[in-house]
Amino acid sequence: MDTFKIDLLSHGLEGKTFEYDIDDAFWGHIDGLIQRGKLHTTVTCISANAIYKFRVQSVGTVIVPCDRCMSDLELRIETTDVLNVKLGDEYVDEGDCVVVPEAEGRIDLAQFIYEFIVLSMPIVCCHEPGKCDDAMMHELSRHQSTRSGGEGTEHDDSLSSGMHSAIKGEDSDEPVDARWAALKQLKDKL
Repeated sequence: MDTFKIDLLSHGLEGKTFEYDIDDAFWGHIDGLIQRGKLHTTVTCISANAIYKFRVQSVGTVIVPCDRCMSDLELRIETTDVLNVKLGDEYVDEGDCVVVPEAEGRIDLAQFIYEFIVLSMPIVCCHEPGKCDDAMMHELSRHQSTRSGGEGTEHDDSLSSGMHSAIKGEDSDEPVDARWAALKQLKDKL
């Protein structure tokens, strides 16, 4: 992981490019959501004046758990970000700029690369419809029907069964509880 540390005080930093092939070894050192993946990351120092500007480009794929079925999901990643760094008295992350202690004079890019990759991922990571693990989807639907008081369950919570019968009344000839009918009218107005 030392290859991700850049000496900000070295001469000729401006215009210099650093190439990284990120694989499973990288993900093992970073504690986070992504456990596997292969990406190529290029870090270019755009300017090295009072504020150092680094362009960070990552291209490849990562494997994360599907939010719906928990099986592996492969995501394509293509991101370009800018990291601003300046020297100061102590380490501070100011949001748009990171301050590195001048006495240290080095920045570790590993965590920033990871964060840029994660920020480029969708908020919800799910397989396309019909592509989730069948066994897990069967278990999920079985537990959802248990929670909602569906048929074939031993669930006997009066509130849930009342809600179930009220909802059931929409598609059947059974009378609908007046309270649910009032709520449905409000919903229909929206």
